[in-house]
Amino acid sequence: MSFIIRFIAVFCATIAFVCCTSEQLFNTDGCGPNYYGEVISRPIISRLKEFPWLARLGYRKAGQDSIEYLFQGTLIHPSYVVTTVFAASYNRNTLEFVRLGDYHTETDEDCQEMDESELCAPPPQDIQIQQIIRHPKYNKPRLANDLVLLKLLSPANVTSEFVRPICIPINDNIPLNEFAALFISAWCGSVKSGISVIPKQYRMQLISTSRCAEKLEPHMHIDFDRSQFCTVMDLDKHQVAKIKDLNLRGSTGAPLQMLGSDGRFYLVGITSVGVRDAPLGTPYVFVHVAELAEWLLQTVTSEEQKRKWT
Repeated sequence: MSFIIRFIAVFCATIAFVCCTSEQLFNTDGCGPNYYGEVISRPIISRLKEFPWLARLGYRKAGQDSIEYLFQGTLIHPSYVVTTVFAASYNRNTLEFVRLGDYHTETDEDCQEMDESELCAPPPQDIQIQQIIRHPKYNKPRLANDLVLLKLLSPANVTSEFVRPICIPINDNIPLNEFAALFISAWCGSVKSGISVIPKQYRMQLISTSRCAEKLEPHMHIDFDRSQFCTVMDLDKHQVAKIKDLNLRGSTGAPLQMLGSDGRFYLVGITSVGVRDAPLGTPYVFVHVAELAEWLLQTVTSEEQKRKWT
C-alpha cells in the first residue's frame, strides 16, 4: 500500500511539474505584443516589427551551398517555431534554418520612417534547426494534424522588439467564432503580382467547415476534423477594387492571429491548404492551434527536459 501511495504521489508531482513548466514555457509577459494598438483597422502592408514572431524557412537544395528562404513559420518559444508538414518537407529540399526578425526580403538593413524619426531593425537572426518534429497523427489524405515543431539548435534572442514569440491559446481562453478579428500575416501574392517583399496582412473571417467543403469541392475534397478550420478574406470594397487578383500564394505555414482580451496576439491558426491562384472568396484551410496546443505543450516540455540532460 505504501508503494502505491508513493507512486501516486510521484505521478501527481510529475503531472504538476509538466503543467507548471508548460505554463512557464509559453505565454510569457513578452509574447504577442501589439505594438501599433489597432484592433480592427490595419494597413495591408505590415509595418516594421509588427509581427516579430514571423519566421522564414531556409532550405538547401541537393548539391548546393546556398540557402533559399521560402515558406513561413511562427516563433512560439525562443527555441521553437511551428509550421506545416508541406513547408517542412518542400520539394525534397532540406530544411536547415529559420530566419527571424526579417522584414524586407531584398534589403540588408530594414528601416522605416515613424513619427518623424527613422526606425531601423537589427540584422535578422539565422538559426540552425536541430530537429523537425512532426505531429504523430498527421494524416496526409485528410491533411489533418498538419503541424510540425521546429526545434532550434540555439535559442533566438528575444530581448529586442523585433523578435518575440506569439502567445498560444491554452484552455479555451481565445474564443474562435465568426465575429473574431482574425489577421493573417505573410510574404505572399499571386502569379500576376509575385510574392511580396514585405509581409502583408489581411483580415480573415471564419466560415463553417461544411460551407468550406462545399466551396472547395470544385478544386479538392477534404474530410474535416477538429484539427482544421476555414476562413475567407474579409476585405472592404476599396480593397477588392484595388487587388482583384489577390490570393495567399506562398503563405504556407504563415500565422493567423487574433487579439485576445488582454491586448496580446494569439496564434489561432497556421495556413495549411489553399487553392492555387484561387479566385477571391475561395476558402483557406488552417491548422486549429487550440486543438493541438496540448501536444505542443507536452512536446516542448519533454524536449526542454532532454536539452537539460544533454
